[in-house]
Amino acid sequence: MDVQMRLYWESYSEDFTTDDLIRTLHNPLRDYESDFVDGAIVDIGCGQTTFLFEYINSGRKLIGIDNDQYQLDSLKNRINSLAHEGVNIELYNLTLLRNSLPKETYSVVFLANILHFFNLQQCNKILGQVKENLAIGSFVYVWTHSDKYYMNNPGNSENNEYFKHYFTLADLDSLFIPLGFKRLMHSEKERLFSEKEMQTQKKWLEKYLDHLEIFDKQERASIIKENWKNNPEADIMCIYKLP
Repeated sequence: MDVQMRLYWESYSEDFTTDDLIRTLHNPLRDYESDFVDGAIVDIGCGQTTFLFEYINSGRKLIGIDNDQYQLDSLKNRINSLAHEGVNIELYNLTLLRNSLPKETYSVVFLANILHFFNLQQCNKILGQVKENLAIGSFVYVWTHSDKYYMNNPGNSENNEYFKHYFTLADLDSLFIPLGFKRLMHSEKERLFSEKEMQTQKKWLEKYLDHLEIFDKQERASIIKENWKNNPEADIMCIYKLP
């Protein structure tokens, strides 16, 4: 994680408690929990996940995977703050496509805010790795930026420098269905940030300007004005099952 993103997550951790994250969680897999097969619940690219908090009392093995130790340490602190005893959770510092995934039977896999960091060819390889650990009846929940995301500008030669792909439903189906998955749910959403989220972003900008040693008030105000904008985020979410 670069300094800019580290400062963002520091600001985020300061402003959003674990209770805040649990309270605002939207998990459409709740509709299918009675159909979960035996196996672990896995969050790939977990960050400071709320999805694993959802199942902390389920008695299932929980697995969190991320390639940044700061996020994993923050997640561990959040879990410890919940004061649950006997939670069976394992956290792995792994980089997708570079490292192998833990060998387990995965009942549920969350791929939230991760696939847009890869192109379609890379996503296909990632799903191939995931499928090796699935059983008949396993679920995969994917949540990624859609082609309506405000940063998506196909006419810009640098459009896919940071986010490698912006997804359509056809893109996701082209990845999952050839591997034998059935789509159970599809949803798209667009939202603006809350006032609290916007204040966190402003705190982040202030921290980053401090890091860059930009202390001139006029220059700081100009940079914040240019970058502190509430742009609508557009995402696509799907649930797939291996029948």
